[in-house]
Order: sequence, then C-alpha cells, then structure tokens
Amino acid sequence: MAIDYPRIRDLRDIEAIERVPLEQQIFSWDVNDWVRRGLERDPGKVAIEYFETADPAAAPQQVDYATLRRQITQAANLFYALGVGKDDAVIALMPSLPELYVTLLGGMAAGVVCCLNWMLKPPQILELIRAARAKVVVVQGPTPGYEIWENFRTIADELGPEVTILTVAGPGGGRIDASDFARRIASQPDRLAFARHAAPEDIVAYIHSGGTTDSPKLVKITHRGLAYKIWVSNLVMAHQAEDVIFADYPIFHVAGFYNRCVSAIADGMRVVIPTALGARNKEFIARYWKFVERCGVTVLAGVPTTLSVLAKNPPQGEDISSLRPYMPTGSTGMPIEVAREIERIAGVRCLLTYGATEYTANVTQAPRDGDPRYGAAGIRIPYTQLRAVKLDAGGGIERDCAVDEIGVVLIKGPGVTPGYVDARFNPGLFSADGWFVSGDVGRFDRDGYLWLTGRVKDVIIRGGHNIDAALIEDVLRRHPAVLLCAAVGKPDAYAGELPIAYVQLVSGKEAAPEELKAFVRGKITERAGTPDEIFIVDPLPLTDIGKPNKALLRQDAASRAFRAVLAGAVGAPVEIEVDVRPDATHGTLAVIGVTGHKAERPAIESKIRDAMKAYTVRHRIDWSDA
Repeated sequence: MAIDYPRIRDLRDIEAIERVPLEQQIFSWDVNDWVRRGLERDPGKVAIEYFETADPAAAPQQVDYATLRRQITQAANLFYALGVGKDDAVIALMPSLPELYVTLLGGMAAGVVCCLNWMLKPPQILELIRAARAKVVVVQGPTPGYEIWENFRTIADELGPEVTILTVAGPGGGRIDASDFARRIASQPDRLAFARHAAPEDIVAYIHSGGTTDSPKLVKITHRGLAYKIWVSNLVMAHQAEDVIFADYPIFHVAGFYNRCVSAIADGMRVVIPTALGARNKEFIARYWKFVERCGVTVLAGVPTTLSVLAKNPPQGEDISSLRPYMPTGSTGMPIEVAREIERIAGVRCLLTYGATEYTANVTQAPRDGDPRYGAAGIRIPYTQLRAVKLDAGGGIERDCAVDEIGVVLIKGPGVTPGYVDARFNPGLFSADGWFVSGDVGRFDRDGYLWLTGRVKDVIIRGGHNIDAALIEDVLRRHPAVLLCAAVGKPDAYAGELPIAYVQLVSGKEAAPEELKAFVRGKITERAGTPDEIFIVDPLPLTDIGKPNKALLRQDAASRAFRAVLAGAVGAPVEIEVDVRPDATHGTLAVIGVTGHKAERPAIESKIRDAMKAYTVRHRIDWSDA
C-alpha cells in the first residue's frame, strides 16, 4: 500500500513536520531492524536484478527477497563465527555485484562494514583495511578486465592471519574454492545464530571520504545517522516499496551506500544493477533510456556529470512514463541549463542537494512539491539545521551572516558524523557549541535556499569524485626541479572540475610541463588526480603567511579555461578576454571582455551564452570598441 507523505513546498512544511519529535518518527535506531523489515515485506518479490552486460534485452540475474534474506542471515552468521563483533569491520572490495549487498547487509548485522573504492592502489587499500581494524575482507577474485584481485594479492600477506580473506566471482570470472564466499555462507544456518541490538551511537559503517590522501580518512557513520537518513530520504523523496531504482552509483560512495543499497532494501524496492560498473560503463549510459523502459525504473538519479551526458542524448522513442516527476542530484555544481534540459526531455525536475560523507549524504534538497530554484542547493531537510557564519582569525564563530551574506556553512543534525577513525583529522571539525564546520562557503536567501559559492577545503571535485590537492602536490614536490607547487580545479563542462597544477621551479633548473606530467603519472594513488595541465609560473603567488594563494590560482585556472572555450565558440576576428574575480553576491563572477564588431553583437553574445551554459559560474559581458 502506498504511503501518503505530506507535501513539501517550502520551509513552513519542514517546520510543520518538526512539530512531532524525531524520536516519535523513527521506529528503530538499529539499522538492522529497518533492513529486516524490508526483507520481510514481500518475500517473493524481486529484490535485485543484475545485468552482467549493458544489453537491456539480456536476461538479468534475479534475486528475490526471500533468497536475499537467507543469504544476508547466513553471511552475518559466517562473519560472527569468524570473530566479527560490534566494533570489528567487514571490508568489501568489489564493484556493484549482488554479493556486495549480501556482504554489506550481513556485515552490519554482525559489526561494522566498510566498502572500499576498488580502484585505489594497493598501498591505499592496505592502509584503509588496517585503519578499519578489519576481521574479514570479501574481495572480487580473478576477473577479466579488472585488476582487483591481482592488486590485492600484493598486500594480502601483510594483513596477518587474524584477517580472513573471502572471494567472490566477478563478471566472467572464476571461483576460488578455498575462499569462495558463496560456498562458505551456504554452510551457515538461515536463522540468526547470535543476538545483537545496536545502540543509536554504535558505528554501522566506515565510509572513506573521496578526498583520500596518503593517510586513511574513514568517516564514522552511526546507526542513528543512517536510520535517520533512511527515514528522512523516504520523506523528502516520497519513496514507495513499488519504486525501481538503478544501482548505478558506486556503492563505496555514501550516496550509493545508503540510497542504492541500505535504504532501497529497507524500503522493499527493486534494485537494478546495470552492470558492475554502473554509470562508469559508457555502453550502459548509451542505452540508459532503454534500460529505464526495460526495467520500469521509477527513480531517476545521477550526478551532474551523468545528467550532462543524458541531456545531450535524449530518449529516442523509449517509453519512460514510469519515471517519477522529480529526482535528486548532487556531488558537484549543476549547470542550470542541464537541469532544464532534463526536465524538458524526461519530464523530471532535478532536485539539487548539498551533502557530504560526513553528514551521511545530503542535508539540503530542493522541495519536491515546490520551486526547484535551479542554481541553489535546496532547503534544509527536517531535523537538520544549517547556518552561514563569519569566522575569526582563530577559526571561532564571530557572528551569523545576514540574509544573502556569504559565510562558512555549519551543520548540526542526527546524520552528522561523530568524527573520523583517525583522530588526527578531528581537531577543528566542530565549533565550540557543537556545529560541524563544513569548510564550504555559501549564503542563504530569504526563503532558506542555500547557494554555494566556494570551498575553503582544498578539494577538487571531478565528476563527483573528491580529489585531495595534497595527493597531487606531494608527488610533484618529489621532482628535483620543483620548488613550489599548488593543485587546483579548473572548470570543465563534463567533469565539473579537472585537476591542474601550478609549479615554480628551482632557480637554475628546467622542466617542461609534459615532463612533469609524465613524472606524476602513475605515482598519484588515484588516477583521477593526474593533472590535466601543468603551468610553470615564477613566482608562484603566495598569501601573507607564505602559502600558495589558491584563491588567485583558481581564478586564473577558470579564466584560462573559459578563455579557451570562448575562443573556440566565437572564433576570429573577435578578441575575448576573461577575468574571473570574487563577487559579493555570487562568490565568483566571470567578466568576459569582448573586442569586435558591435554590429555582430547579438550573434556573438548568443554564442557566449550558449558556451557558458555548461558552467555554474555567473558571467557578465563587457564590450570595447573594435
């Protein structure tokens, strides 16, 4: 039976919901109770449809809820038998496979789960496994097209005998009998062999934030935070058990973990896995609308980079009437024109969000029954508070910002992490009065919509993937000709941002940009972090305290990127200059100087507007005489 959710049009509707205490809204603070309820809702219903290839006409592997419940229970019993207690971790190292769901949902019944980015390099994986204090690692075995098993074997001997290694067969891969996960759980009873009731503050998961550096940065996710997130996500998105959702996000990402895995099963949805790579599979994206039609998908969702591709590849006669009229999106800035195009071609309004791993995903969302206000990141979700503040020189709160005044965004709510596994990252995470200091900069308008204008944190967001600038800088500094360096993001129409680097060379030494790119390639632990461009500058601009002035470098990077794009879009003999500068209202403004024949002004301005539609930065066109 469909759930009748209240309408959410604006902050008044959020406040009306909050008149009921949160404790009365949540039936259990133990996430396992939510999962159990979803598993028992309709045992004969298909829970997971897994397509091994990107052919929507192929027959998928189907797992019904009764089978999934049995496998999850058996996995929990196996992990418990292997010594996993409430504070011990089960590591999952595989792409999106049905076994990943069994591993994670069974693992959280016994202890803590941690799904790792399987594309990390072996030293990163080893460090994260050790940081999580893992008792069990479930890893994809030898599989054509993947190097997961081969990479893992280079570090397996360093884990020690206290860590049990289990294997699953990947797409087209074989099984390893001695460590086969399916065989091991099949020998376990299908009733839970131990009793456990998780407390609200118990840890349910470690999720590594995307900005991984040379030290592990695992975020603690509590049962309270995840149970709240399941409930509030259902409310703001009006989820139903009849929904069908793509598992196309990577599950190691917080949005994939809670939304495409835990919450979807807790709600009794049908989850469609469109190949193990999901949205990373270009063949799936090329047939996206065919998959929507074939599977009757109801919930459209995707990061802005995926939506940008879909906006340029509209349905070609496919029946997509199953789609709900709204969808969430986040992770990076969303060009307004992309949101409008998705609404035009699919009839789906994009509800922009703002979130992070540290908040158990999003803390704002455009109201599903109200104004999406494209360009903003929505209004706060129920029972979570946000504010923009001015900080003093010591990082303390000086005062709250006025309406439309830019400041650092602070968050408080049940989904906020208690901190990182490695306590070295915790200082300064919270204000003296308990607010999480996001490091993001933005303003709130009179209706409570959040407009993000920048980041204090030194993170580059490439296609929704967070890259710590230090990851690039630490490698560049090893080159003998590099004196100073700084990595920042430059705007990109597809990826949102691409990493680039600025380098000042040691006096008397030489190194060409291509030489430096070749030097860092392969040494950076995340492939996405390889700089797209490297610029040699002398001197590197510094702040008053001697640090690279990244605010100026980001402006320069954006100016260079927009200048190149506009030169190609407008063409000769028009001269284009771009000056990206701070702006009191928008945070950043691109001032586009044009020198050309003013008789062609309408046509030239039209080309500029078309080219700038792909970016979130506001712009202004200034003309000078030819």
